[in-house]
Amino acid sequence: MGATLDLDLIYSVNLFSKITGVSTKYCFRYNNWLIYVVPPQLIPKALGQRGENVHRIGRMLKCKVKVIPESSLEPFVKAIIYPIKFKKLVAENDEITIVAGPNSKASLIGRDKIRLEELSGILKDFFKIKALKIV
Repeated sequence: MGATLDLDLIYSVNLFSKITGVSTKYCFRYNNWLIYVVPPQLIPKALGQRGENVHRIGRMLKCKVKVIPESSLEPFVKAIIYPIKFKKLVAENDEITIVAGPNSKASLIGRDKIRLEELSGILKDFFKIKALKIV
């Protein structure tokens, strides 16, 4: 896995490490959320008691924050797009197809395809996926 970080995201990763005591190399933005990717066994420590760490970081950065576990492709995508659900995910070669219902499809694509492009960029960084289709 790998991801591109700009200066704001590097600051966010350092703040996350300082507050939670959990170091992460992966942080990205999706649908106005700041999402941190941590090993599954460190999720409780990263969240803090009653989600205190996440709320604190969100207040400091003035954005919504989500912590998700490092995982394989399908659980990773489910965690990113939650609460939107899809029927199935098909990965062939370097192409992913997400099969979703009409309402979910609209939510996944977003206005002017902004969410589709964000998710496509994230999957390119993490899983070296070349194309993403939502049907």
